[in-house]
Amino acid sequence: MTARARRLFGLGLAGLTWVTAPLPLAQAAPPPHATPEPEPEPELLVLRGRVREAGGSRAGVSAAVVLVVDASEDQEFRPDKPPRGELDPDSVTWMRRAETDEAGNFVITEIPATKIRIVIIAGGYTRLELWAELDPEQDPRERALYLRPEQGGAYRTEVRTDRQARYAVAPEHVLDAQQARSYAGSGDDPLLAAQNLPGIVRSPGGLGMLGFRGGDPNQAGVYLDGHPVPRAFHVLPLASVIPAPMAARVKLSPGNYAAAYGSFGGGLVEIESRPGGREGIHGQAHLDLFDFGTTLEGPVGPGSVHLGVRRSHVGDILRLASVDPDVVGSPNYWDYLGRFDYPLAPGHEITVRALGAGDTLQGGEYFKFSAGFHRFDLEYRRTSELWAISISPSLRLDKSRIEQGFGPLERIAQVYSLRATATRKTRFDWLSLEFGADLVAERWQRRSISAPFYIIVDGTPMSLGEPVERLHDGSQLRFGAWVGLPFRFDRFSLVPAVRANLFAYSGYPNVRLDPRLDLSVRAHDRVQLHAALGMYSTPVVLGSSRDTDLIQQGGSLGEGNADVPTYLIAYFEPNIETDTEGRSSTATYVIHAASGVHLLLPWELEARATLFWREGLPVTLERLVAEPYEYARRRAYGLELLVRRSLANDIVDGWLGYTLMSSRIDQPERGWEPAVFDQRHNFVALLGVNLPRGFRFGARFRLVSGNPETPVVGRQIFASGTGDWDYFPLRAPRGTSYQPLFHQLDLRLDKRWVKDRVSVTAYLDVQNVYNRIYPEVWIYTRDWAERRSLIGLPVYPSLGVQVDF
Repeated sequence: MTARARRLFGLGLAGLTWVTAPLPLAQAAPPPHATPEPEPEPELLVLRGRVREAGGSRAGVSAAVVLVVDASEDQEFRPDKPPRGELDPDSVTWMRRAETDEAGNFVITEIPATKIRIVIIAGGYTRLELWAELDPEQDPRERALYLRPEQGGAYRTEVRTDRQARYAVAPEHVLDAQQARSYAGSGDDPLLAAQNLPGIVRSPGGLGMLGFRGGDPNQAGVYLDGHPVPRAFHVLPLASVIPAPMAARVKLSPGNYAAAYGSFGGGLVEIESRPGGREGIHGQAHLDLFDFGTTLEGPVGPGSVHLGVRRSHVGDILRLASVDPDVVGSPNYWDYLGRFDYPLAPGHEITVRALGAGDTLQGGEYFKFSAGFHRFDLEYRRTSELWAISISPSLRLDKSRIEQGFGPLERIAQVYSLRATATRKTRFDWLSLEFGADLVAERWQRRSISAPFYIIVDGTPMSLGEPVERLHDGSQLRFGAWVGLPFRFDRFSLVPAVRANLFAYSGYPNVRLDPRLDLSVRAHDRVQLHAALGMYSTPVVLGSSRDTDLIQQGGSLGEGNADVPTYLIAYFEPNIETDTEGRSSTATYVIHAASGVHLLLPWELEARATLFWREGLPVTLERLVAEPYEYARRRAYGLELLVRRSLANDIVDGWLGYTLMSSRIDQPERGWEPAVFDQRHNFVALLGVNLPRGFRFGARFRLVSGNPETPVVGRQIFASGTGDWDYFPLRAPRGTSYQPLFHQLDLRLDKRWVKDRVSVTAYLDVQNVYNRIYPEVWIYTRDWAERRSLIGLPVYPSLGVQVDF
């Protein structure tokens, strides 16, 4: 019985005695000596509070145990400070207890003292003890109490999502984007970290590029929140086109992806942005050697908003360092993303997104290049017991421009995108229905100005004409409609699907039908077998473009010639697409087949083994003003192995990945030869370890076969008009030789300081620790007689700091 209850009970008993006593006794005179009144009971107090995670998130901690005991007289009492001594159980005369709700709130009543000791215990967090003093004269205020994550949870990342998996066919790899930022060699970018997964080729120089299973990186689809983006990485391929803190997860499908997507024979990349939190205003700011940026998120009524922006300072640093801008191009990039999520009613929600990215390169007065896009999305989602519906229109505005000595060239485009999907449960628990459609329509206009021809007369340039302006326009369209019937039983699932595609480039339509089948069997509670077979139609378009000529094969460098591989020019040379050559386009099929096993092992390990086959069918493209173009057969097959451990709340995470692969192209006149990225062996070991005192250590080791070469086997010599000699290399077919074996070790160290309302993280990421310079580019002598030196990535340290608030 509480003190207050005992007091009320005593008063009630006294009143009852007075009523029932005889009247003479009631009228009797009081005794000469009255009984002294008892001392008043101490006033009972209330403690209200909210337990939050310390640092930038400040999220409420649920199921935390909050204990309140009396303050010991043997220890110094310091309000709002931690005790200097341990709690002595024998000195505790009373105790109150409560548990936090889902938001971290708690209330403890009937506290009989003003000076108290608060003890908070929660799984995954360090124990908190704190002196506190309650004021009986004021209303009890809510106290904010902050718990710091334990050693294994300091780098734990909570990713919010606004939807569950949309489609029955799941992607092969899913990366937590925020956790991936801390991987060694990732450059704080989740898409760069994704390059470490099996089935993804090694990108030269650690630059941003995603090529699957030895295929053409340009044949991989890149989608952000359901709509395509022009590219995954910036023109200066050091970072992806989305601010890293805005990314929730990265999904990669090297082969058999869901029928909800099409038009790409080389795999699929899906990036999901992160909705804003609804628990207060939070943000993040970061600064490293390449860029700086910030994000801000918070509630808006029942909805939320999340904004992020980033800008590079590479060009600024080069200018401050007095590096010749004519050589390096003075590069800079920027990107931004904002999203607003709002629930209209139960089961109804809308999302509004705005995003964009751009690059600029400038070299002196005679060269300028810029490319960028802005995209605006609206998405409506309806969920009920039977239906899940999503409808999302989008508008993207692209613009590219080159200014060189021969005159400026500009291309602008409006890209309209629409995606509608629906999932319907049927009366049978084992059957559901998926269907939808997507459309990408582009209208473009190209404007060029031909510079006039000049001659020099008496030292003065004289124009022989006027600038000529030319305008061209065109359109292209991709449309797809699909339907799937997922069958799900106790031990297996079967997903047959079909997708119809329409490709129209410059008004010439091509229709293709893609059947696909996905099978999964649960052989054991820890063993999952899977197999997939599908056809993926893709357009074949002969396009032309104007390059900036920043990267040239055989260009002069110092006293020699730089033998730049063709793939560096094809995938990293800034250019502007001009037109479809001869208005020529067709379509072909890429067949993907895969089978494998997925194991759940002890110690939170998982293992995956996948056999794959990819066959790109040949097609002949008729041209109006030239000979027919033969699109060659392409084939790749191999084995992918992955052993992975997720971080969860533990200490160690990472994976071991290995790819054994052969990728070939059947050239019409030369027969089978290696593809550009025929990397036979690709091994990656990635490790992250959480250490005491807020430290985290990461390491990455890669061992990869070299790419096939077209080696110089001779030279042609011509007399120049100046009386000198000109030399031109003679090359053997690709695959005559290969680049040497690539191996590299990268190390990373993070240190995190956590305060109540803010956390600060600093990191040092060192690539190529033992400084083995790999020959990405060979340097030949001026006469192409021998190799003299090479160009590669030396040991490269990168520093960065991040503040979460």
